Amino acid sequence: MSSGSKKKSASISARIDPTCDLSRLQLLHQIAGLTANVRERGLLLDTALEMLHNNFGASGCGIYQLNSPASPLHLVATQGISDELSQSLQKIPAGKGLVSSVIDTNRAHSWHDLPQAEELHHKALLDAGWQSLQAHPLIAHERLIGVLFLFQQQPRQYSQPEVELLDECCRLLASAIDASELVEKLEWQHRLTHASQRELDRSRRQLREHVMRLEESNRSLEKANQMKDRFLALASHELRTPLTWIMTAAEMLDGQRDDLPEECHILLDTIDKGSQRLNNLVEDLLEIARIEAQDIYLAQEHIDLPLMFGELSLQFGDEALRRQLSLEIGECPDHIAPVGDHHHLRQALERIMKNALKFTPLGGLVKLEAHHRTAEELLDQKREIEIFSPSFFQKKPLLDHIEICISDSGVGIAEKDRLLIFDKFQGAGDINQHGKEQYAAQGPSAGLGLPLAKGMIEAHGGMIWVDNSKLSETGSCFHILMPLYRSRKADD
Repeated sequence: MSSGSKKKSASISARIDPTCDLSRLQLLHQIAGLTANVRERGLLLDTALEMLHNNFGASGCGIYQLNSPASPLHLVATQGISDELSQSLQKIPAGKGLVSSVIDTNRAHSWHDLPQAEELHHKALLDAGWQSLQAHPLIAHERLIGVLFLFQQQPRQYSQPEVELLDECCRLLASAIDASELVEKLEWQHRLTHASQRELDRSRRQLREHVMRLEESNRSLEKANQMKDRFLALASHELRTPLTWIMTAAEMLDGQRDDLPEECHILLDTIDKGSQRLNNLVEDLLEIARIEAQDIYLAQEHIDLPLMFGELSLQFGDEALRRQLSLEIGECPDHIAPVGDHHHLRQALERIMKNALKFTPLGGLVKLEAHHRTAEELLDQKREIEIFSPSFFQKKPLLDHIEICISDSGVGIAEKDRLLIFDKFQGAGDINQHGKEQYAAQGPSAGLGLPLAKGMIEAHGGMIWVDNSKLSETGSCFHILMPLYRSRKADD
């Protein structure tokens, strides 16, 4: 071998140290195996620091974790550092200390003479004998997640191969830390999802139980309502026969009134009054049963509304005078008319008029009037009145109507009771006041008048609602919508 070849071989041997390369590969292999097999972050960091501490012959080492560039550094793992010093180094404010230069540049930094370092934040390091420091960034997916540092208690400068080896180890550790954080987040999310699923399952079970109980309650209520309706219908039919006997017998006795003693006249009048009242109640019960069964015939004819108002004025005029009430007939269009059954509509208005007279004190006012209402006007008022008859506004298209208003200056109806008064056997105000002279023109009500009126008006395709009267601060106003009469002849 020539002298030149020998010099070249010697130069290569000087640059390549097989023992050093083997140690480096062994350390990287150990770190890689550790990061692949250990997911618990604390154990991972402690074991990795122990390996680095032993392989680099450092006096000690540690890892700071960084949540964001502006957040403080947290010391999460140490090796060869006392508990007292660890407590002192636990938090480093953002932008302070030697490692801030690592954070700012994302590059490794070395300090060979710590006592002379101007950026030193914790002087306790010098009391602990620290002389030199090596710090490397932990970067995963281009995101800085922490800083690894090694310190010596004597001045030391790490060689370039050692710095490169530390960089390789930091890359492996950073990926492992990032993966462990991701696993922890996934596990936490899984626990939350599992807990949410358990809560959802529990809520579903409760909902199913509530739905079952509600369905059972609805079935029970429906059955009870059917039994009640059947009872009322049966009772009405069964009452009619004996009531007819009583009324017939009373009529026969009344034909012989002159032959009877004076005290018998009072008894006959009492029987007649009671039987008439009971007969009216039976008729109302049968009527409401027919309405609910939709078993009632309604004519579809032109209704002369001014004529009907005149008839109602004559019918209730004497009662209004007796009670010192003013009965006023207001505006009523004569160029248009509602369509329906004259007899049944008048009965419905009679019931509402009786209700107005009943709850209007002496000296009060009851007013009857009618107006033309366009479909647009009704739609503008839909939100306020739809609750009284939701099916009314389901008509397509919604046409013009005539609105009949019966207003009074009476005791009024509380807003919370305005829907209830249209239910069977419900009444507005104090039931104990019914029949008192100052409140009523007749005896206590069974609570069927307004439900009958509502049922009859809706059977005509109209609706009824109640609100405050304009006649007084306390009065009520009943509004009745009736569809307009439309002739079948085109020339009409």
